Amino acid sequence: MREHELLFLGLMQDGPKHGYQLKKLMQEISATFTGIKTDSVYYPLKRMLKGGLVTQKQAKEGRRPKKYVYAITEKGKNEFKKLLSKNLFAVERPYFSIDLSLYFLNFIPEELRNRYLRIRLKLLNRLKKSLHTLKNALPVDSASGHFAILEHNQELLQAEIKFISRLALQFSAILVRK
Repeated sequence: MREHELLFLGLMQDGPKHGYQLKKLMQEISATFTGIKTDSVYYPLKRMLKGGLVTQKQAKEGRRPKKYVYAITEKGKNEFKKLLSKNLFAVERPYFSIDLSLYFLNFIPEELRNRYLRIRLKLLNRLKKSLHTLKNALPVDSASGHFAILEHNQELLQAEIKFISRLALQFSAILVRK
């Protein structure tokens, strides 16, 4: 939940937003830059409203239904700074979805292991191209954080490509020796 608060409060740094705007921004950011998922924006907003981190005002545009517009409070700005630095200094051992497959790799028949690893390499290289394209498509005036995230992802991806390539070579050598 704290990551959600960090994201919501960060999105409100440049001004008030209504719930749908926040949801749309979150979807764009989550799809491209983070792994944060949320089904509803209103539950976290309600909690932050209760905690005094945001305010809520009713707004109406023309014939459209009423909307609630949320704005960050001074307390919310202070909480955002705390959450941002706490998140930046939170260092944990990385866990990757492939780790579980690597743990049980010995249950994959030898002749299939290399094939599966080569398929993974193809998928990783496609993702690498996709990240490169995305990075090049960012507007020049885009926030530097976007570039930093993409560069971080590219470097992690390159490390995995190197690792999987080495692992595939090791398994090839084992097959040749048999």
